[in-house]
Amino acid sequence: MASSAAAVGPRRLRADAARNRQRLIDAAAEVFAERGLDATLDDIARHAGVNVATAYRHFANKHELAREFLRQCVDQAVAIAEQAAAEPDPWAGLTHFLERSLELIAHNRALVDVLKRGYGAEQFAELLERTTAALERLLARARAAGVVREDVAATDFPPILEMLAAITGLGIPGVPAVPHRYIGLVLAGLRPGQDRLPSKPPSQELLRRVAQTKPERLQGAGSLT
Repeated sequence: MASSAAAVGPRRLRADAARNRQRLIDAAAEVFAERGLDATLDDIARHAGVNVATAYRHFANKHELAREFLRQCVDQAVAIAEQAAAEPDPWAGLTHFLERSLELIAHNRALVDVLKRGYGAEQFAELLERTTAALERLLARARAAGVVREDVAATDFPPILEMLAAITGLGIPGVPAVPHRYIGLVLAGLRPGQDRLPSKPPSQELLRRVAQTKPERLQGAGSLT
């Protein structure tokens, strides 16, 4: 009987550990989305109803937990870009991309941290790499249809999203969750016009280098082009 109990014990502990780990991951998704990446592992443990020491047995620090959560965020952003690129009407696709991206940001402070490079360059670089091809396909179809200006590139969209993210509500009373007025203004600016935009769009390499620069060092760093 003793040997049977000993055999059951470790299995039950492993099952408990797996449940606690998943509770921490689920809690991290909620806490990071609501409060951004400044939330601590202790905050997440409390939200999950798990002992702090237990949390540290599963994750050395919040960054390990955040990386898994941010992978899921990037996957969602990539799916939005792919769905936009698949729209039969390319202008509807551009509208879809901006509106859905801002909806995602409006409900996720962690994505704002990624766009502002406050957490590090790794997730920003992955987001850039995985969305660029879909956006280039969408823009090529929009140019062919004559609905978007010739001098716009996929690499213009990360700065555009960062600008729009700055005025996205994120639960602030009186501030719309998604700034549709300014999405409309950006879309109007994407329409073909007689005047060309100044300078060239940023390259992926330049955007990656900017993402590796700490926010406080960006002041006075010059233009993206």
